[in-house]
Amino acid sequence: MSIHQLAATLAALRISLTGNFPRGATALLLEIMAACCTLLLRLSHTLRTSTDPRIAAAHAQLIETLHRYTLREQLHSIIALESTGAHLITDEDLAAVRTGTTDFSTPAHQHSGRAHYLNTADFAAKFLDLNAHEAMRRVNDAHLLIARRAIDGSTMPPRLTKLADLYTSSADLDPRMVARAARALDSFEPTDTCFEGLPLAPTALHSDGQLLEDHAVQLLAEPERNTRESLLNNFISAERKARKKTTAPECGLFLQSQVGDRDIWKLVVAGDQREEMRSHAAQSDNPRTDAGKSARADQSGSPDETQASKDQDHPADDGPLNSDAPLNSDALFNSNDPMPPWAQDPTPETQPLLKEGEQNAGFVNPSAQVPGDGNISVAQRRLNALLAAMKNSNPSNTAKTVTPKIAIHIKLDALADLKNLDKLTSVTEHGLKLGPADTGQLICQGDIYRVIFGPNSQPLDVGRSQRFFTEAMKRAIYARDKGCIVPGCTAPVEMLEYHHNNWWENGGCTSSANGSCLCRAHHHAIHAGLLTLSTIGGLAYITLPKHLDPLQIPARNRIHTVS
Repeated sequence: MSIHQLAATLAALRISLTGNFPRGATALLLEIMAACCTLLLRLSHTLRTSTDPRIAAAHAQLIETLHRYTLREQLHSIIALESTGAHLITDEDLAAVRTGTTDFSTPAHQHSGRAHYLNTADFAAKFLDLNAHEAMRRVNDAHLLIARRAIDGSTMPPRLTKLADLYTSSADLDPRMVARAARALDSFEPTDTCFEGLPLAPTALHSDGQLLEDHAVQLLAEPERNTRESLLNNFISAERKARKKTTAPECGLFLQSQVGDRDIWKLVVAGDQREEMRSHAAQSDNPRTDAGKSARADQSGSPDETQASKDQDHPADDGPLNSDAPLNSDALFNSNDPMPPWAQDPTPETQPLLKEGEQNAGFVNPSAQVPGDGNISVAQRRLNALLAAMKNSNPSNTAKTVTPKIAIHIKLDALADLKNLDKLTSVTEHGLKLGPADTGQLICQGDIYRVIFGPNSQPLDVGRSQRFFTEAMKRAIYARDKGCIVPGCTAPVEMLEYHHNNWWENGGCTSSANGSCLCRAHHHAIHAGLLTLSTIGGLAYITLPKHLDPLQIPARNRIHTVS
């Protein structure tokens, strides 16, 4: 058969699939399906040898479509195994199925007593050669999303009917994400007693009185995958936290174990110290600061590698992107500035803390108490010392050292009545929520700046007509955007750049209203014409390429802005 004859045959087969098949043709259908699988393998092998990248892309798209279809069919097949009692099939019939010699014109034979397999999960694990946990997971997922089985063997609707509709009908939605959501929501529900004749519908409610399943369906309707997954994970994590009472571990620095000539320490932080640690780690990874470059260079193996990393961090000034702002300096996140007041040690230690005899083999006695310790635990004292070292509290130290910086966002109504401290909460630039105690402490210690927003969330009282964005403008832009505005981008705050929506070289002014947060990669993409930025209602929106968004709908990143 030629390739043209094969194509014509498949086209005719596709047309015939729209009708109903005769009941006695099931055996023939199995043969056709097996032949199609063999054909698929041969076609895929041939397509993989092509050097045309368009064929590679089309082939990968078809394979992913087939994979998602297979994931859904796995659960459908599990329900078919369960409803037909496949785990009770006799040895002779199973052997015939395995070798493909089954006579489907005769009825199936099943054990009337004890069979080889206990249930559907046991059968799927052994007959299909699955991991036992994977087989049980498929059975449980099928009960949530496909159908449930009653004690008489009949099937009834799945437990999570709305998620089930998404799972079976939405071809563009990754079924694995829906299944993970279903498993998470089921953990908030009482054990289903469907098999005992008392099927239970979902009853778990959100704090607003709406079913958790309804919230999950709404979040899964988000078109952008990264945003959808982030919002769903945050929602489930918040529900778990609200329902689970946990004992918070003690904060401090603990010597956990020793492996060879290496010590393994465990660090536990809370409150504003969490933001200090995250700021320190993020700035250490930031190639845009000298301290970040120094930290990265210390990890490299040779001077050549260090020089190569520097060359990559300083691209040639040959395009409009580099004319917007220098890439190697950022006044808002630059570690070369003098230490802020809160990072300096107001009372440097001048007297030795240890007396003779308090050291053993060079290791300080952790139980030794010194004046000023108060009720601070040993672990907390070690933690404070580590943070003090990271803050570079010695003014005479000229090394390029990361200085953690903390910025918090507080809603105006939280400051309206300082007598009601329960409302005095804040959110750091890394998304950590701080309670009243930590927020109040930072307000007392830090420098305060304000950004006032109008009805369209536009900063109104910051903005100057000059080429480079000032720190106040950057703070205002970040307070509004919370991160890179490209949908799905999760770049940290230290990696952000500030872009003129109406380009400077095109006559655009430098103001917070004309600025937007972009990570370096997406900033390059804007200037290269790979992404389109448009302004709607005073806010910048991004239009993705047609192959990612055929409808070409302008959108903003919702990961950072949806609480």
